[in-house]
Formats: sequence, structure tokens, C-alpha cells
Amino acid sequence: MAAFDTHSIVAKSSPDVGPFVFDLIRDPRFPGRVNDIVVECGNTRLQPLLDAYTGGGDVPDISHVWRDTTQPSCGFSTFYEQLFALVRQVNTTQPAARKIRVLAADPPIDWSRVHTPANLEPFLDRDASIVSVVKTQVLQKGRKALMLFGLGHLTHDGGSGAVAQIEREYPGAAYVIADHRGFTSDNARLERQLGSWPALVPLQGSWLGALETTYFPVNREYPPGTRGYPGVDAYLYEGPADLLLREPLSARAVLDTDYLTELRRRATAIDAPPDSIEWPETFFARERTSGVLLRG
Repeated sequence: MAAFDTHSIVAKSSPDVGPFVFDLIRDPRFPGRVNDIVVECGNTRLQPLLDAYTGGGDVPDISHVWRDTTQPSCGFSTFYEQLFALVRQVNTTQPAARKIRVLAADPPIDWSRVHTPANLEPFLDRDASIVSVVKTQVLQKGRKALMLFGLGHLTHDGGSGAVAQIEREYPGAAYVIADHRGFTSDNARLERQLGSWPALVPLQGSWLGALETTYFPVNREYPPGTRGYPGVDAYLYEGPADLLLREPLSARAVLDTDYLTELRRRATAIDAPPDSIEWPETFFARERTSGVLLRG
């Protein structure tokens, strides 16, 4: 909440596998502090549908918003299914000026028009879509937004990542939060040092900021002696990594045979390799063997 006093954007890695984000949105201070929630699993082409739903309108099937994105795994998410419903309910208690808007940021793909890999090509630059949404719908309007994306889109030093691109024009716009998913070594001792949870630990001026970067699960090499979590402002600790739960699959999506048939058609259209998660069977096989714990 305090970060919104000094930043237009608070960007947190997602999806949330605990109650933190939902508790945040339920907090009565949230609607007065935050205007928008920008999400990764949402088709920008369907923004009018999402606006109608979160505004309390009669929408027959809101699931197209997260099912019809460029990312097949989005279609099986329970997080977004619950998030959109929660915002809709919170908005029923708010005056017009305090209603929360959810902004879809995935490229505006229309899968009914995708029949070849070339048809998919214009929609592969996901960061460009995120940047466009945040700039035009949040920053240019002087609004405040919570961004929920994979951390690769959010770090300040992410090169072509969305936040890194945004801050070339709007320096310091974002406060970036990484979720604890376990240290790469000496995890038990360092978790004891983190203490009780939930806890949000700023990197600057803290022991986490002084920790060698090799302890964090970064996805590229940094020069020897680099400290802290590069490109991140704070670290959210929601409990020991060995006890963190994976997001469960949506039973509605798994049992929807028409949707599974459409996913197979999409995979065929884009020539997806047989072992890729574009195929539902491959995706389900991966989920069956991964367990319910993030590190189990």
C-alpha cells in the first residue's frame, strides 16, 4: 500500500499461490489507493467483455478472457477465474470513482483466424502489448496500477521486458516485488533469517540486498560480486519454499471437451511440436508428475 504513495505501479510476480493478492484486494483501503489491476492472462481484444463483467454486467462466459490468450496454460488457471470474480464483487460495494478496473495485457489474438504459424506471428511480442496497455490506460491517465506477471516481464534490468521498456519513458514508475520460491543454496538458514510471514523485505539497505546474487533464482549470469536480486525492489516471503502450493488446475477447463478440442486445433494450426504444452495431453502429463507442492 505504501509503495503506491511513491510509485504509479506496483509490479508483483504471479500467479499468487497463496492468499496474499486476494487479501490485498479485499482490504478496504485498496480501492481508494489503486485504480487498475493489469494481468498477464487476459486477451486485450476482449477488454470490453472484461470491463462489463467486473462492472457487474450480465456476461454469459467470461472465461474467454483468459482462455483465448497466446498462453495455453492460462486457460487452466484458477487464479484468474477467482481474481476477476473477486474484483467484480468488490466493485459492487464501491462508488463509480473507486471501482477497480482489470486490464488485460496479452496480445489481441483472435484464434478463429489462426490457421497457420504465420497467423500467430503478429501476436508473439507480449511485452510490447503489456507496455502499450500500461502506458495508454494507466500512466498517460495518471492512474495507479497493480501489475501481476511473471517476473521476467517486471525487472528493472530486464532489457526488453515490459517494466524495463516502460521506465525508459517513465523512470522509476514501478516498484517491483519478487515472490520467495526458495534460495538456490543454504535455503533453510536464510528462511530462518526471513522470520515470520507474510513479510515484505525491501532489498535496499537490508541483508537481502547485501546477499550475493547467486543465492537468488536469476535467469542469467551476473558479474562476480553482484549483490541482491537484480532489478527487484522488494522480496515477498509467504512461507517456506518447501510448503508452497502449486496453483491447481481449473476443473471447469479440464472437463470442457469443446475447449480441449479447440486447444488441439490451435496446436495443429501453429505446428506445435508433439511434446509441447500447447497440446492438452502434454500439459496434463506434466501437471500429473509435478505434485501439489512447488518443490515437491
